[in-house]
Amino acid sequence: MDFFQHQEQARKRTTLLLFLYILAVLLLIVAVYILVAFCVVQGGGNPFDPVILFWSVGGVLLLVLGGSCYKISELSSGGGRAIAEMLGGRPISPATYKPAERRLYNVVEEMALAAGVPIPSIYIMDNEPGINAFAAGFSPQEAVIGVNRGTVDLLTRDELQGVIAHEFSHILNGDMRMNLRLIGILFGLQILAIVGYYAMRIGAVSGNNRNNKNGGGGAIIMLIGLGVMILGYVGMFFSAIIKAAISRQREFLADASAVQFTRNPDGIAGALKKIGCPNIGSAVSNEHAAEASHLFFGNVCSMFSLGNIFATHPDLTTRIRRIDSSFDGRFPQRIEPINFIDETKSLDSKNNFAKSPAKSDGLNNFTENIGNINLEKILVAETLLQSIPGNIAEAAGDPLTAKAAFYAILLDADETIRQRQIETLSILETPFIVQQTHRIFQYLRGFAGNTKIPLAQRVMSTLRQLTLTQYKHFSDIVDKLIAADQKMSLFEYTLKAILLRDLDIYFGIAKPISVRYSAIHSVSQQVVMVLSFLAYSGHDDVNVTKASFETAARELGLTEVMQSYTDCTVLGFDQSLRVLAQTSPMLKKRIFMSFITCIRYDKKITVKEGELIQAIAAMLAIPMPNWNELC
Repeated sequence: MDFFQHQEQARKRTTLLLFLYILAVLLLIVAVYILVAFCVVQGGGNPFDPVILFWSVGGVLLLVLGGSCYKISELSSGGGRAIAEMLGGRPISPATYKPAERRLYNVVEEMALAAGVPIPSIYIMDNEPGINAFAAGFSPQEAVIGVNRGTVDLLTRDELQGVIAHEFSHILNGDMRMNLRLIGILFGLQILAIVGYYAMRIGAVSGNNRNNKNGGGGAIIMLIGLGVMILGYVGMFFSAIIKAAISRQREFLADASAVQFTRNPDGIAGALKKIGCPNIGSAVSNEHAAEASHLFFGNVCSMFSLGNIFATHPDLTTRIRRIDSSFDGRFPQRIEPINFIDETKSLDSKNNFAKSPAKSDGLNNFTENIGNINLEKILVAETLLQSIPGNIAEAAGDPLTAKAAFYAILLDADETIRQRQIETLSILETPFIVQQTHRIFQYLRGFAGNTKIPLAQRVMSTLRQLTLTQYKHFSDIVDKLIAADQKMSLFEYTLKAILLRDLDIYFGIAKPISVRYSAIHSVSQQVVMVLSFLAYSGHDDVNVTKASFETAARELGLTEVMQSYTDCTVLGFDQSLRVLAQTSPMLKKRIFMSFITCIRYDKKITVKEGELIQAIAAMLAIPMPNWNELC
């Protein structure tokens, strides 16, 4: 799976969605005009009167476009969280001790670290006993994963991992943004049915009101409402067609990706088979389920399926047989809830290679591995998480002590600088936070960067529980701690970049990155700046420095000369990366590959260069490679 290619394809699917939407609106206008013209003819009027056409077109456009804009605006302010809350989801805390929730959080956390993306917020729909899940959000930086109660209670860890891997495929393939747009856009097509429904209710109330002398007016309103609702269901019919056209093949791809990620087809196949069990299924009873049906792992309703022709998901048996060709079509007749104690014992006794994961392909297929999860990466993530001491992991799960953990990660090894940082912290934070920062720092002494980064990512998922005011205060303190020595190390820059791409977007301080540049000449100045910075940072020999820059620039067809050493500042490096983050996915891939070429020119990757790669990935909002890939 090529992360950049799938992101580009997701952008192109927006064009298909726009085309289908315009077609549906035009057909809806025709249907409304026919109904209005019929009523005019019955009244003896001229059906070809331009005024009738004007009001038919204008009325439909006003309702449809207005409804779409309203819904898109509503979703833009809340993103994935708005969807999860709309569907009745309850957020689970990273500090949860409930076995089912703890297992779910661990699976999501391992998958996120393996993919190099922020850990999504996790929601459980407690009132949904079936097996289902969804991923929602405008970007991986503010993604949400939601699951039915039955998903955590009825699936084994392998099956749960298969379902979560399926949802991570949607996150990494760029499907989430498209799916949220789909909800907003299709709401406009469905709004006529909503208007018609309420018109019928108003007419019924008016007609039944004994004090109303004109009961016939209520009947007329009811008839008009019925007609509008019928037209509205035409819009809903088109919505079902659009959902099917956009969603069904994406489900096959996500299933295949889940098998590729986990290298365990029995996991996702087992989950799908359990969905087929009588009285289990994947239904979602929430009133908004149909609106978000294309987001889910399995079918949530059968409206407009017409024998699965317009279903948002492929047939269950077909999905299973694509994974397990030996499936005979028979589903389990009974499923017992998981015994988490027995499952834990079974996992502990498994003789696998989790303790010594296989070496990845490293930089040989570096860009192809970006955002591409595999079993080795999952096991590396699991090993890294297990290497974090229990008391620190516990601190990372509570919002207050999570702040202290992040401060501790930033404390400098130099005692003089660290003392300045502590003094700053003592002024701006509570004595409890300062004490906890001291305590956690003592445990972190000697920890390598490859352990501190996953810990920082775990901490950031907890910090989402802060209020906006609390987060702004926290972010301001982080800036002051970094500035204590009047300079910013690459490690500090990487942490700040992760904070920027994750929490700043999550709290609405920064906008999600949008594409502004698709041609290399539009950003050539910024590319030259970064390449020059990398060349000077990674190579001591003057000739090697120049050759590494020229080789990388040649890959992009650039002829500009390398900037002077004095012009290559951290500020210029940072500003250039912020611009390059707004390039199209495929251009971003080419640019990132040239950066890797520059760094790898001398056939080795130093610790400093590894930190540079992670910092660049964080700033460009692409999945961060782990240290196993950089070695």
